Amino acid sequence: MKLMNQKLTKYTWLLPFISGICWGAAGIFVRTLEHDGLDNFSIISFRMLLAALITGIWILFYNRHLFYVHRRDFWLFIGSGMIGMTALSVFYNISVTKGSLALSAVLLAMSPVFVLFLAAIFFHEPVTRHKLTCVTLALIGCVLVSGVLESNGLSWSITGILCGILASFFYAVYGIISKKVTQKGYHFLTITFYGTLFSGMTMLPFSNIHSLSGMIVSGQRTTFFILIIHALVSSVLPYALYSLSMRYMEAGKASILASSEPAAAMLFGAVLYAETPGILSICGLCFTITAVILLNYERN
Repeated sequence: MKLMNQKLTKYTWLLPFISGICWGAAGIFVRTLEHDGLDNFSIISFRMLLAALITGIWILFYNRHLFYVHRRDFWLFIGSGMIGMTALSVFYNISVTKGSLALSAVLLAMSPVFVLFLAAIFFHEPVTRHKLTCVTLALIGCVLVSGVLESNGLSWSITGILCGILASFFYAVYGIISKKVTQKGYHFLTITFYGTLFSGMTMLPFSNIHSLSGMIVSGQRTTFFILIIHALVSSVLPYALYSLSMRYMEAGKASILASSEPAAAMLFGAVLYAETPGILSICGLCFTITAVILLNYERN
């Protein structure tokens, strides 16, 4: 059993890496659902509530004791959902509608910078030269992946840029809160369930419930199916895997490993929306992968 745990720990770097890929796919669902007539707040609310439902059913069959949360820790789960998840989703969705998927993701990829310094303040995690080098490589790679320098005149509003940066900051805040909750011994399913629940409840008063019910009544069940897949791919899996990774690694390291998101967004954009990557974008992908490899083989 001990040997098996050691083998699993060896591959825990894959958890935030896969989370980044899942988050990189979020823009696909946002664009599709907006095209079907749903507004930003409704997309986030339905996504989070469905994610809470899916995670709740998972807990119900796996271990019902995971629903238990001590009263003194409830503020952490509220902060995780109402501040971390909600703010991240709102600002990222706005950012996605203003430009290419890769360009939206590159702004979000600035989160390792915020996380490294927040983690140093709250958890006293060392800001080593190795980590700073990896952050630099990852950010350079993200900028190149986005194709900013060869965007063919793609315009970005100040609002779009600010929303992307704010999404990055709240992504970092979510990571820090998740680390704090994990240190208290809570299961990653518990963190995901209450985070998505509080986030969905926060956005529900601002969402258009009638639009969803109208779609179901009118036979637009495909849209409802997309909402379920969106909740699973963009919320349940990435948040659960990211929270789980906090049990085995530092918050700063996990955030850098999750920088696979821009590369994933670039590939999705190229395949689905003809956002063809150029030479700079391919070079950026190499930078990002190099940063991930170097971080994974950090010397003790």
